[in-house]
Amino acid sequence: MTHFDDVICEAIATMHLLVVEYGGAERLVQPHVYGDDAAGERLLSAYQVAGGSASGAATGWKSFRIEKVKSLTLSDRRFHAPRPEFQRNDGAFSRIICQIGG
Repeated sequence: MTHFDDVICEAIATMHLLVVEYGGAERLVQPHVYGDDAAGERLLSAYQVAGGSASGAATGWKSFRIEKVKSLTLSDRRFHAPRPEFQRNDGAFSRIICQIGG
C-alpha cells in the first residue's frame, strides 16, 4: 500500500477532486478508479478538468502512475457524478482497490 491509498480512496468515495503534481505540472482531477495494472504498477484513472499536461491536453482521461506522483491532496471541490463514459471494472486494472460506486 502506498501513502496515497487512503487519500485517493477517500476522494473516490466522497467524489472530491484531487490536486495531483505529476510530470512537472499541477493537475485537478476527478478520480474514478485506483488499483494495480497487469504489471503490478499502482495506477489512478481520473478525468483531468484543469492543469498542465505533457501531452498538451489539459482535459480528458488520464492514467497516473503513482510512483511518478510528486504530491497529491484532497481538494475542497466536489464533482457530482461519474463521467458518462466511465466504465466500472476497467480492464486496464488487474486489481481494483477502490472505484466510484463501490
